[in-house]
Amino acid sequence: MAELKEAAEQFANDLMNQNIAGLMMAFTPEGMGKAMALQAQQQAAGPQPPTTAVEVQVLGQEGEDHLVDIILKNEQGQGVIATKWRDVGGSWKVNDMALKQE
Repeated sequence: MAELKEAAEQFANDLMNQNIAGLMMAFTPEGMGKAMALQAQQQAAGPQPPTTAVEVQVLGQEGEDHLVDIILKNEQGQGVIATKWRDVGGSWKVNDMALKQE
């Protein structure tokens, strides 16, 4: 099984590069629903400048969830997506995600 940080870094890079196939593999069914809701929120907010860099911060554990912040940077600043990861059959999967208010 890949390490959590490694899986989260791949996920962050897939977000930045809009690699939909890679992203689809990273979600639990519940996580996919959360991702779709978050995408709808982002689209309603209007166009965003392209992501130029990503950073991953593994924060610890909360029950069976492992907390990871995905920091997306662009020319105007940065945004943080709070994610919750679970080990599902030996693979790390995103089970929840939300925009984090700074």
